[in-house]
Amino acid sequence: MPITDDIKSAAYKAGFHAVGITTAQPFYKAQETLKEKWEGGLLTGSGYNPEVINLYTHPHKTLPGARSIISVALSYLTEDAPAPQTGSGPRGLVARFSRGMDYHPIMQERLSQLSARIREIAGRPCRVLQAADTGPFADRAVAVRAGVGFQGKNTCLYTKDWGSWVVLGEIITDLPLAPDAPAPPRLCGDCNKCIKACPTGAISRPYTVDLRLCLSQVTQMKGFIPPPLREKMGARIYGCDTCQNACPLNAKAGCGGLKEFAQTSGIGEAPELIPLLQMTNAEFKKRVSPTTAGWIGRTRIRRNAAVALGNIGDSAAIPALLAALADPSPIIRGHSAWALAKIGGREAGDALLAALAREPNPDAALEIKNALEAF
Repeated sequence: MPITDDIKSAAYKAGFHAVGITTAQPFYKAQETLKEKWEGGLLTGSGYNPEVINLYTHPHKTLPGARSIISVALSYLTEDAPAPQTGSGPRGLVARFSRGMDYHPIMQERLSQLSARIREIAGRPCRVLQAADTGPFADRAVAVRAGVGFQGKNTCLYTKDWGSWVVLGEIITDLPLAPDAPAPPRLCGDCNKCIKACPTGAISRPYTVDLRLCLSQVTQMKGFIPPPLREKMGARIYGCDTCQNACPLNAKAGCGGLKEFAQTSGIGEAPELIPLLQMTNAEFKKRVSPTTAGWIGRTRIRRNAAVALGNIGDSAAIPALLAALADPSPIIRGHSAWALAKIGGREAGDALLAALAREPNPDAALEIKNALEAF
């Protein structure tokens, strides 16, 4: 169908690295799989529930009369050199998808461009609705059925030329377009390197990830991080690439080369942790908010920085962590106490005793008590 070919051509001209088309029929298999995972508690913290799952897997609920879905992928992998490191303090680790600018507006801008072009190509009134990552579609299920890529054992979507270093978007329309053949369901073979590499065992079995253990999800969770997972975080302050780095398929992945994803334009790969812990609201808005990590807010970034400092164990962090014991946030106070216990020393022990005497929050008080027991 000429219109289908023209739309695909327009997608590449809009800057997307991969494109495929599928029907707007329900994704029954994805619904069944997601429901099973939700009932087993594996989707805790993801925002999924039976109503959301039903919406995400039934495109007609989003656009009545829908006929087709255009699935697109954008590579965020870049070949840029690491950002210049001017300080000498301990450093954290940021996942690749958040080292540069936030991909959501980048994706939405290209989707808007493609949507406008689709209306021109159609040559008649048509309905077009775009989405990027935050719903209302099960992105990976759409991409697999549209032939954009296949799902790996770590549940990431793998494309032919760009590996799993991609973000996904969709355009749903009432135009009848020729669908592509679905991607093969299983291409990992006997390889289990991603499963073996996972620090927490979150890939509980092939094609199943327990989000309660996934460090990418853990760095984004609200509140107090369970102590057993803090040590597993290492220096991570946002996201985790371990399973993707271990995958042989990603060794051959091409780079999208988009300057917006270059780490020199964002928080970078290895930001200094002490400045992050001490970061003001103004500094957060300037440095972190423009990145994908910005959505979790200043408190969670600072909390993660405290955990990373504890895991690294550099005594240079002690003054900043001592100051954080008086922070307005009980989450910062509690995680800083944990970090001080990891680093140790008499000064830290004395400060924790004083902090416990004045701590009004029961959760933070428990953290300080547990920290003192570690001395």
